[in-house]
Amino acid sequence: MKLNDVTKNQLSDICSTFLFEGMSIDAVYGVLQDDRTVCQSYQKGETVFQPEQYSRSLAYIVKGSASISMETGSSESFPMRKIEEGSFFGVAALFNEETRYVTRISAAANMKIVFFRESLVEECIRNNADFAMNYVRFLGSRIRFLNRKISLLANSSSESSLIGYLLNAASRFGEEFRLEVSYSQLARNLNMGRSSLYRALDDLENRNIIRRSGRNITLVNYEALKNN
Repeated sequence: MKLNDVTKNQLSDICSTFLFEGMSIDAVYGVLQDDRTVCQSYQKGETVFQPEQYSRSLAYIVKGSASISMETGSSESFPMRKIEEGSFFGVAALFNEETRYVTRISAAANMKIVFFRESLVEECIRNNADFAMNYVRFLGSRIRFLNRKISLLANSSSESSLIGYLLNAASRFGEEFRLEVSYSQLARNLNMGRSSLYRALDDLENRNIIRRSGRNITLVNYEALKNN
């Protein structure tokens, strides 16, 4: 990557990420100036990764943010979470034989992304112990995150499924947000009946944990929802 592809502040942010912690500045600059480090820009709404087409790269968001969605088997997709500026993604694209990526990642705002190609990541792991340990810690944090997701999905309670969704939405948008899908679609996404969804929503509202106005949701008592 040509270092003039990013601003001085953006370059400083990249160098100070956890992935390069403990490495000498010369080693970090060597990685950034490698031809296998590529900087690309995306316009809002443009697809970055999709199941049929993606880059076998570890990606770092230098500017902007991205949204992750899961295809549901129809023409619609289920919004999952947002990736903010200063975050990495793309781990699932590396070191496997899969031909499809697991999700769709789109630019939620105008973006600039630095991609570290798979061969470069492998070379860094083999040649630099600090990089290798930083990458292992990163994978560990992703496993813990996914385990929490699986735990929520495995819970068969309608209200628990809804609470998991609301907590995830709050982590993305804050404690006041608008549902990105209709209530009918949300019920299908959560694998529950529409009447079950409304009963669960009514129960949370009656207990003054949430407040609804159409598709607008306010978490009145976040702690109570989290500990429910």
